[in-house]
Amino acid sequence: MTTIHRIVYATDLSPASEPAWTEAQLLGRLFGAEIVLLHAVAPPPVIPTEGYVPPELYEELLRSGRREGEAGFDRLLGSVAGSGLKVRVRLEDGPPAQKILEVVADEAADLLVVGTHGRTGLQRAVLGSVADRMMRQATCPVLTVRSAPESGPRREIRRICYATDFSPTARAAWPWAVAIASAAGAEVDLVHVTFEPVADRHMSAETLGRMAQVLHDQGRIEAERFLERSTLPRERIHIRLSPGVPGEQIVHRAQEWADDLVVMGTHGWSGIARWMLGSVANHVIQTAPCPVLTVGPVGAHESARPGTRPEGARQ
Repeated sequence: MTTIHRIVYATDLSPASEPAWTEAQLLGRLFGAEIVLLHAVAPPPVIPTEGYVPPELYEELLRSGRREGEAGFDRLLGSVAGSGLKVRVRLEDGPPAQKILEVVADEAADLLVVGTHGRTGLQRAVLGSVADRMMRQATCPVLTVRSAPESGPRREIRRICYATDFSPTARAAWPWAVAIASAAGAEVDLVHVTFEPVADRHMSAETLGRMAQVLHDQGRIEAERFLERSTLPRERIHIRLSPGVPGEQIVHRAQEWADDLVVMGTHGWSGIARWMLGSVANHVIQTAPCPVLTVGPVGAHESARPGTRPEGARQ
């Protein structure tokens, strides 16, 4: 059973990373969790044509980066002054991805929160090699938040999209959906994407229709069986079966039902294509209309250990 005691919010202090700060605060309030504000000051780049940075300049660039970090922390802490949130800061020197992973492990964090866009304007902070490394190696689930200038700050989580193919990693994500739904009083849309029969000239439309219905019925039976031991009231869970391409259908359904959060595993039954990070999970992270909480193989293993995380939000 699952709860959140400590959240690490990793930021490069750019405006694009601030929506993730809002999400960290929201979950911090729901669970009474401590938030660790983390900023890693990256080493100054070496100019390729020179290959050498004078020690004095190198140190000054580091000091400048730390001053910028401290000013950014003051601004973020000022935004939550008097809110009752428990916030602590860590200003670290070193490669961001490496430092984030180290701090997450050192703090025994229950959740890592990051934005998907950083200073470069590209998908730097999370997507690409940095994202891949964090979501594969972090010892806890990762909540990724895209910058959405058109939307205002959220105050609550009312609907959660839990996407699953019923594989072990997907199942490991379910307790997180339950814990957040329980803390927030939210409803859950359980989304299972079924296989779509491929048209064949040797099969009639009627046969294809029957095959599709069988796959649909099997998916519902599996979903109902999966929910038999759920601690979340059944009336708050809605089974949504949809044939098609998994990543596209998950995003489409999350948009259709105005879900506030997607919860999913990064890998599924197929270790090659279907639910592999870089295909389904990566597509959802890049295009979902809301934040996405992913549970990777390492996080799934850690959360499966007995007694590590008692269920429910702290009162």
